[in-house]
Amino acid sequence: KTRGTWGEAQLGNLIEEIMTAEQYEKNVMTKKGSRDAVEYAIKLPGSGDKDHIWLPIDAKFPLTDYQNLIDAEEKGDLAVIELSRKQLEVRIKAEAKDIHTKYIDTPHTTDFGILFVPIESLYGEVLRIPGLFEFIRREYKVIITGPTTIQAILNSLNM
Repeated sequence: KTRGTWGEAQLGNLIEEIMTAEQYEKNVMTKKGSRDAVEYAIKLPGSGDKDHIWLPIDAKFPLTDYQNLIDAEEKGDLAVIELSRKQLEVRIKAEAKDIHTKYIDTPHTTDFGILFVPIESLYGEVLRIPGLFEFIRREYKVIITGPTTIQAILNSLNM
């Protein structure tokens, strides 16, 4: 719980640095008929009669899975490394599916969401898993970001 709160706070700090208070909201129910609230949602211009749509962003911090992988790599145990990497992959897929199911609701939202991981080294490990980033983008319409990439995305949206 504390790790999740830390990841959410880091995401909030990054959003607050780049966006104005009118450009985002916290704990938004983006999906019609759902009580699930995404941690942050960016307001984007809507089309037609909609004044805006939401871009859902949710912070995830699978520290235990990541730490198991780091420990296995330090020991050099190839079997445990592979198992730990697979566990991290399963966890990231589950988190992306959760974001897709709970928060993406086109045309009220963008047709994609963002999964934010709060440390660059974890983001790097996720990218090292062959095909994972592409699978999640294609199957769940979720983009995985770390601190640097979320800043780039937010800056481009702010333009």
